[in-house]
Amino acid sequence: MKIVVSGATGFLGSWVCRILSRTHSVNALVCPDSSLYRLEGISPLAISKVPELQWGEYLQNSGADTWISLDWSGVSNKDRNEDFQSKNIKRLEQILDKVKNIPTIIGTGSQAELGPVNDFISEELPDAPTTKYGKAKVQARTMMKSHAEEIGSRFFWGRIFSTYGALDSNDWLIPATIDSLLQGKRMPLTKGEQEWSYLHAYDLAKAFEAMLTSTDIHGIVSVGNPETVMIRDVANLVGKELNKVDLLGFGDIPYRPDQVMKLAPLCEKLGIS
Repeated sequence: MKIVVSGATGFLGSWVCRILSRTHSVNALVCPDSSLYRLEGISPLAISKVPELQWGEYLQNSGADTWISLDWSGVSNKDRNEDFQSKNIKRLEQILDKVKNIPTIIGTGSQAELGPVNDFISEELPDAPTTKYGKAKVQARTMMKSHAEEIGSRFFWGRIFSTYGALDSNDWLIPATIDSLLQGKRMPLTKGEQEWSYLHAYDLAKAFEAMLTSTDIHGIVSVGNPETVMIRDVANLVGKELNKVDLLGFGDIPYRPDQVMKLAPLCEKLGIS
C-alpha cells in the first residue's frame, strides 16, 4: 500500500511512519524547513519536502492509496484556546480542494471534541467541545468526512486519547516531569486525582495499521487505552525511578474549570476492552 503521511515530523506522525514503513511504501510529506530529527533512522522511508500551499496538488498527483493527515498546529494545552486554531481549517480546505482521487483518507481527532466526560467514552458520544482546539477538530472531521463521501473515498477519523513514548514533546506530563526532576527542579502538578488513559505511540501506530488492513472498521475510531491510571500514580512512578519524589508539587496547579477528571475510552471498533 502506498501511504502519504502529512504531519510526519510530529511525535505521533513519526511513529506512524516508523511502524507502517515496515510493510508499506510510506512517504513523509513535510515542509522544506521542517526539522527531521524524529524521522532519522526510519528505513525505508521517502521524504518529500513540499511547500505547504502545494500539499493538495502533491497529494492529488502522488498516486497514494492512503493519506493520513496528522498535521496540526497548536496541540499543547497552552494553545487550546488560541485563535490560530482556525488556520488549521484554512489549510485543510486548501488541501481538500485539490484531493480528488485518494481511495482512503484518515484524519486525526482528539477527546477535546467531546469536552469533559465523567464516564466511559464511546465512539457514538455527541460532540461537546469546550475549547477552540476541540471545536476546530470537530469542524475538520466534518469537512473531511463530507469530502470523502463526495469523492467516494473510504474515511476514518482516529480519535486519539493521551499518548506517550520516545520523541514526545516536553509540553506533556511524562516528559515534562522527567525533564524537571532530572534538572533538580520542582514539578508543579495538580492534585493528580484524574483517572487517565495512556497509550504508547507504538500501539497507536499499530492501531492505524489495523484501520488500514480491516474491511470492517470505518468512521470515528477511538485510539486509546481502556485501562486507566491515576495521574498521581504516574508522577509518583517517575519520581521513584529518579529518586526525586520530593520534587513532585502535587496541588501547585489548580484544576481548570473544564478539567477532564476521567479519560476512559471504549475502543470498541478496534476490539479493545
